[in-house]
Amino acid sequence: MRNNFFLIILIFFVTKFYSQTIKGTVSDSLGAVPFANLVIKNKDNIVRQYTNTNDNGFYKLTIKKTEDSSYIEVATVIHEVKKVYISSLPITDEEYILDIFLKPRTHKLREVIIEKKLTITTKKDTVEYNPETFKDGTEKVVEDLLKKLPGIKVEDNGEIKFKGKVIKKLLLDGDDLFDSNYTIGTRNINVDMIEKVQGLENFEENSLLKGISDSEDVALNLILKKGKTDFSGNINAGLGSNNRYAGNASGILVNSKSKGFVIGSYNNIGQNSTPYDFSSDINSLEDQKQRDFKLRPLINEGYFKPFLDDSFHRLNKNLFTNINFLTKKLKKSVLKISGSFYTDEIKRYEKSISNITLNSDSFTINEFNNLEKKPNLYDFQLFFSNKEKNSFHWEYIGKVNYISTTYNSLSSNNDYLQTNTMESENLFFSNTINLTYKVADNKAFIAKILYSKNKYPQNLNLNPGTVISLEENIESFKENTEQKKNYSFANLVYITNGEKYNFSLEYNLMFREAFLNSTILNNNNENLDSQFNNNNTYKVFSNSLTTNFSYYFQKFAAKARASIIRNNSTLEDLQFSSNKEYTFVSPKISVIYAPNKKNKTIISYEYVEKLPEEIKIFSGIVQTNYRNFINGTPSLNYLRTHTCNVIYNYNDFFNLRQVNLGIMYNYRPNNYFNRTIINQDITITNAFIQNISSSDIGLNFSGEFFLNFLKTTFQVNSNYTWNIDSNIINDSDFRRIKNRTLFLNIAAKQGFNNKYYINNTTSFISATSVFDGNESTNTFKSATHQTKISYKNNTGRIRFNILGNYIIPDLTNTNNYFFLESELNYTSKNKKITYSIIGKNLTNNKEFTLKNVSDYSINTYSHNLIERYVMLKVFFSL
Repeated sequence: MRNNFFLIILIFFVTKFYSQTIKGTVSDSLGAVPFANLVIKNKDNIVRQYTNTNDNGFYKLTIKKTEDSSYIEVATVIHEVKKVYISSLPITDEEYILDIFLKPRTHKLREVIIEKKLTITTKKDTVEYNPETFKDGTEKVVEDLLKKLPGIKVEDNGEIKFKGKVIKKLLLDGDDLFDSNYTIGTRNINVDMIEKVQGLENFEENSLLKGISDSEDVALNLILKKGKTDFSGNINAGLGSNNRYAGNASGILVNSKSKGFVIGSYNNIGQNSTPYDFSSDINSLEDQKQRDFKLRPLINEGYFKPFLDDSFHRLNKNLFTNINFLTKKLKKSVLKISGSFYTDEIKRYEKSISNITLNSDSFTINEFNNLEKKPNLYDFQLFFSNKEKNSFHWEYIGKVNYISTTYNSLSSNNDYLQTNTMESENLFFSNTINLTYKVADNKAFIAKILYSKNKYPQNLNLNPGTVISLEENIESFKENTEQKKNYSFANLVYITNGEKYNFSLEYNLMFREAFLNSTILNNNNENLDSQFNNNNTYKVFSNSLTTNFSYYFQKFAAKARASIIRNNSTLEDLQFSSNKEYTFVSPKISVIYAPNKKNKTIISYEYVEKLPEEIKIFSGIVQTNYRNFINGTPSLNYLRTHTCNVIYNYNDFFNLRQVNLGIMYNYRPNNYFNRTIINQDITITNAFIQNISSSDIGLNFSGEFFLNFLKTTFQVNSNYTWNIDSNIINDSDFRRIKNRTLFLNIAAKQGFNNKYYINNTTSFISATSVFDGNESTNTFKSATHQTKISYKNNTGRIRFNILGNYIIPDLTNTNNYFFLESELNYTSKNKKITYSIIGKNLTNNKEFTLKNVSDYSINTYSHNLIERYVMLKVFFSL
């Protein structure tokens, strides 16, 4: 009996041990280690049990059977193997917590220890890149590096996207030095100064709102190398054949109290290292941010179609200077000042042939233009942030921007020769005050007050004048236009959150007023009749109440927003007067499913109503260049749009794989349409709103994959759009238009022995336009292929790259182009001086022709190029 009793006690204790539960977190110096392998092995190295850590590095093991010599082994491909013997753990009835710390894996070769640097690491909402693993030696500035980092995309205008979202800020060691014009930094800071690049998700720039707001913003943070602080700089100068030259000097100041960056550049090789682009009507990323406050030009100011890279076609004389300075005052306050000056002289010779087909009528328009554009820009910004109190912060932002532009053109419109001059002055300023009061750990009030003013006069002179009507003897020789816009905005927001929800209530007040005066004059400096004059006043007073609610449940999130908006709008001009009060509701709902940190699916729906823009509602005719005229049909009807989106994201940075898939559908019960009168001499376009539906569908796919056995990274970017629109051409009825566009880009990047790198990129574009009732279809297809080969020697002091670009602008035409460029660099031993020989357009293409199609025309457009040159360049690092 006694033996049986001891046997029962023994079995009880052994059973307890066999059912021992161990849990904890696996981490390293950077934080939690996800997907680490944990196995239990016996003395013969036989696996008895195994598990993996989850996204947060957590694991849990229930030991079913063990031996004294059994042990837990933890391993990943980038960490040293860690062993924990089970016999060293205490026996307990409770779950035993065992946190395991891993060290980076090292390799010992001939007495030298080489530690492998991680390519990408993730910690909570931060993705950290090690730039050295992505460089091939051709990078000069930060933008060159960012283009090679997975999950980051740099658009042609310098706009940066992280995980498919436009970044809110670009930080320098955690400080916002550049604001919206961050291209000043990305296009001018030397890439060798960057230690790491961090991608920040759920970014909240307001420190009082961290942990309260439901931010979905993203940002990038550039971490500078140690020893590159205090003051560092770079100077480069180049001189080439055909009187080509380029120079650049920049300096950066970084310490615990202040940060500063200064840049000065001058070149005539098409290089644009500034945030401004005067080849289009959107001059900068700052303009995109302020599009609601700023006016758009009525008269054409010279917009050059950028199919090729600027270095091939942008004949310029560009001078740019900028200074950004940030200093930390008192204990928690920041003062930031920014000033810029930009001047340029852009030239181009272009010609176009437009074949117009309208039912049985067809004709050709031949145009030749010799263009010269001279913009001058002055920009100043002041920012002060006061964070001295722990619960109350305020900040002031003041901006002044002035642009003067002269645009000269010598044009031939079907052999009718004219000399034209456009002059404009665009003055804009704004003042903003932001207030934040934190009531509790999960509650806060936010207030904002903004006032902006924009004045934009333009003048157009034509010699001889444009013949509008021979029968009525109407001819335009001069036009004066002046636009003004005042914008006032104030809001108050209450924000709170709980364990599973976020809630905000927002009240907005907005008042905007826009004025337009325009006159077209004849040869005697007399006004043409009233249809060529405008005297418009457009006012809108709006107040709205918006609620936002987000709820989180396990792997799901539901978000809803509803705005009740009441507008009082007034429109008056020479021929029209109207006042309208209107109240409507604008909802948005979205559902998010994220089973883990790699996968996310978003489904959303939104309904919006918008008042028409100022540029759509003036009734008097405005001349935009030597042959084009525009006007609108005044109306205060709202534009209504239903939008549905389905987005899927997969990001596996550890294995360098990512996929982004998006489907978008827009349906508009009404829309603005164009009524166009076109002949060989002039084109007049009238915009009017009509209750005729239109819609479009967009499909987007992008992906990046690294195939280890090929040592190659593949990138795919594609989008397909299909839309239904309508228009009226000359005497036609409403024409139902169907447009289809496909864009496909595939890139492969491959490296060999850390010496040779090959990048291949292939692009294809297809555009089709057809209208109902016509069997003919206008189609345009083009393709390009680019190969870049780079080499660097063992020391990295000698680098060479050669780039070939083969372009087929029209697959139905044999007029193809091959562009060749190369660069050879030699760096001194102390890495302070680099000598370069650069060859551009070595095949010496002198003209480039491309094709465009619409539902009623096929256009062939040509322009001159920067001819072949060779340049010697020297870079100095300070």
